[in-house]
Amino acid sequence: MYDYEDQVFYIMANRYQDKLGFFCIVFHEENPDDFHFLIKLKNKLDISDANIYVLRNSNKMYKELVLSYKTIYLNTYNITILDISNPESQDENAVFRHESF
Repeated sequence: MYDYEDQVFYIMANRYQDKLGFFCIVFHEENPDDFHFLIKLKNKLDISDANIYVLRNSNKMYKELVLSYKTIYLNTYNITILDISNPESQDENAVFRHESF
């Protein structure tokens, strides 16, 4: 997903270096080699039906990254919301996490 305000890409992945898990990476469009992980969770689970959105409210000055996916075989649906209001900070905080069957 591309965020036009901060000119960054957000990528959600299920594998990193042959490890299964839940990974979310952010990198700037000008320098894709300089990336960092928003989430790096090695849980040995496959995921599917993944979605990623940026939720904005310019009146209240917040921006959130909404990540959702379904775990295969466990059949749980997971939603994680990260606060990405400050593009200079690399310390995104999870403001909401939900898991249901």
